[in-house]
Order: sequence, then structure tokens, then C-alpha cells
Amino acid sequence: MSPSDTNGGAKTLRRGLAILSLFNAERTVLMQAEIAELLEIPLPTVGRLCRTLSLDHYLEQDPRTRQLRLGPQILRLAGRPTSGLTEDTRRWMGRLNAAFDEDINIAILDGTQALYLDAIPSSKVLSTQTAVGSRATAHCTAIGKALLAQLDDRVVLDRLGAGPYERRTAHTICQWTDLQPELDSIRATGISRSIDEYEVGLSGFATALGAGPQGAPMALSVAVPNARCSAERAEEIVRALTDPIQNPNHLGDNHHD
Repeated sequence: MSPSDTNGGAKTLRRGLAILSLFNAERTVLMQAEIAELLEIPLPTVGRLCRTLSLDHYLEQDPRTRQLRLGPQILRLAGRPTSGLTEDTRRWMGRLNAAFDEDINIAILDGTQALYLDAIPSSKVLSTQTAVGSRATAHCTAIGKALLAQLDDRVVLDRLGAGPYERRTAHTICQWTDLQPELDSIRATGISRSIDEYEVGLSGFATALGAGPQGAPMALSVAVPNARCSAERAEEIVRALTDPIQNPNHLGDNHHD
């Protein structure tokens, strides 16, 4: 490798790291134009670097807004957050996975999205295999709705707006007038459900876990392909999630601002 190649590679690396360093707790999303302005790098160069970082999952881009945020690879490198994840919760995840052999996930609310902090995958070929550090829209996932239900309605409405929300399937809830009664039901029963709302063929069941890292709402879900989700199986999962003896974090209808 020639010195010029080495110098060029080092310059590209430094620029890539500089882009990642722009993101922090106060600045969680950025547009490419903002990055170009902040770093005084030509916009086409920023575009090429961001595409590479996104392909390797160091960044991820919202397909609708084009906003960039840190991707799941950053979370993997940093290690899984442990604050708020008690040993009782981890053991409960293990018991649920052993009982149902389905994907068990833990997430916190990050703005309007569920950010996955921990996961135990199913051993079956047909499964969701949720990546730690990945995100999903909160309004149409079981775990996301369990997170939103822990907030006061005025806080949720301030974050999401009245709608319309992103429609992922024909079953997606897209308006506040439809989502709000469902949040009330989740608070009353302790169970959130999502059937074909996020992805056709996928069912999810979730329950609140209270405050997680940095005080954000946290929840646990069981994700099941519809092919294995009979009515009887769904009821078994619901009973397991609401059993106060098995669930160390059972909150019933508790929620907070």
C-alpha cells in the first residue's frame, strides 16, 4: 500500500469517526446537510460516508424523514446497557424463552421508537431475530405500545401528534383517536398486543417493566409468527406475562408522566 493510499484511508476514517461523534444525548438525529455544515465537509462526501456507515449499521436512516441516527452496531460495541435490567428480569426472559421458544425482547422508549436493549432469540428457523440496538416504530408494535402506555396521554400526544402515523400494513393504527383507547386498555390489563400491525404474519405480546436506563419507559415482549400463534398459545403467553408470581415487574395499570 502506498503512502498516499494510507493517508487517504486515514482521512476517510477520521471523517467517519467525526460524523459518529456528532451524535449525543441532546442531538440524536441529523440530516446530511447538517453534518456537512458542522464538519465543513462537502455534501457529496458526507453522502458517501453516511451510506457506508449505514451499510455497516453504524448509522441508520429514517426512510421517510431521511434523518440519520446512531445504528445498532454502536450499541453492540458499547455493550448492552445494564441499568434497569435486573437479574430477576433477565431470569424471567430466560424462563419465557424456555417455555415458548419464541423471541423475547426488552426495549426502552426512545422518542417515538422502541429501542431494543436485550433479546433472547428463538431456536426456530421462522423467527424475528430482533437485533440489539435496532429500533421499531412504537405506535404499531406490541412492545412500543406497552412503552407508550406508561406515559400520560398528553405526553404521548405531544410526541406522536394526532396522526396520521406511518402505515406499515392494512392493520396499522394511524390515528390518535384509535390509539388512545388501546393505550387505556393496555394500562387496565397490563398487556399490549400487535397482530399484523407492524408486519403481516407477526404477532406480539408485551408488558410494561417501568423505568429503564435514564428513566425511559421499558417493556418486554414475546414475538411470535402467526403460523405458531393459535388462540390457545396466545392465551398461554398472556397468562405468563401477567402472572404476578412469574413477572417480577408486573405493573398492572400503573403509568407515569
